[in-house]
Amino acid sequence: MQITAETCNLLLDAIEQTCETFFVTSADGIILYVNPAFEALTGYSREEVLGKKPSMLKSGQHSPEFYREMWGTIQAGNRWIGRLTNKRKDGTLYTEEVRICPISGSDGKPKYFLALRHDIARETQLEDQLNQAQKMESLGLLAGQLSHDFNNLLTVIIGSMELISEDLKPDSVGHKLSTEILRSSKESAALIKQLMMFARRHESRPAEVTLNAPLGELKILLGTLLGKNITVDYSLAEDLAKVRIEPEHLKQAIMNLAVNAKDAMKDSGKIFIKTYNAGPGGLPASLPPGRYAAFELSDTGPGIPKEVLPRMFEPFFTTKPKGKGTGLGLSTVYGVVAQNGGYIFAANRPGAGAVFTVYFPAVS
Repeated sequence: MQITAETCNLLLDAIEQTCETFFVTSADGIILYVNPAFEALTGYSREEVLGKKPSMLKSGQHSPEFYREMWGTIQAGNRWIGRLTNKRKDGTLYTEEVRICPISGSDGKPKYFLALRHDIARETQLEDQLNQAQKMESLGLLAGQLSHDFNNLLTVIIGSMELISEDLKPDSVGHKLSTEILRSSKESAALIKQLMMFARRHESRPAEVTLNAPLGELKILLGTLLGKNITVDYSLAEDLAKVRIEPEHLKQAIMNLAVNAKDAMKDSGKIFIKTYNAGPGGLPASLPPGRYAAFELSDTGPGIPKEVLPRMFEPFFTTKPKGKGTGLGLSTVYGVVAQNGGYIFAANRPGAGAVFTVYFPAVS
């Protein structure tokens, strides 16, 4: 088949205008051509990369053995398919699915290498969210079974100690010890209750309400709880859609988030609380399509460290000093939101505070 000049121009136009990253290197890895999609993704202009090697994009996330295996495969005349994490000009990392195809000369040896790259940021984000959801579900099942068994044991201990205390003299050593055992047992029972909320094994009485209703009821209580050095700014949508939730559960979740923000700000700062309607467009990728009522709480603290984000809602995980926290505050929030059919997201804003966003499906 004869390739005409018109066909060549058509192919070049297609390559130049495709949204997929496309570039060609020589046999020794020198970049000979990149398309505009490459420039848009990496931040490098065509002039900056021509004559250079793709190694300028290395992120440090792969071992030397990884690159040797890839290079050996294509030099042997075989295609290489895999995932690469590379670094943009501004230093940010991105992950892409790569296909490198050798183009052989008349002697059968690779003369050029053609690389097709597809940015899979959205796919990896969804994979991470799915993995996190599966991990939280497993933790929920474990926490639910353990909390149920421990709750039964604590019920026996508390009941028995109350009966024993009645037969002991108030000023006796035995009475003091039994009082201490009762106090510790009841504190343990409170922790078990939080675990059961995380595991979605807590009694629920859902009602159709707007998110503004429980927030309004909490205004005075939050002011007392947070202290005079923490101010709360409210921005509540007037036309907010109704949702079907357990109002008392939501109040517990809001208080836990507010206390968490207070601790992050070292007891001084500002909390922003707002509600709004969301959807059907502009929703996080992991949310089912539809209409939602959203609740957002943000603060002026230091933000959430990147390494902490994946574990934010795990039970007993805490960044507070030993003895300063149980690690059940945010896991309880997660359980409450999930039990009421909602979704919660934590965002990292270094130097500008953290933001927690909760979505509940709107009642049609």
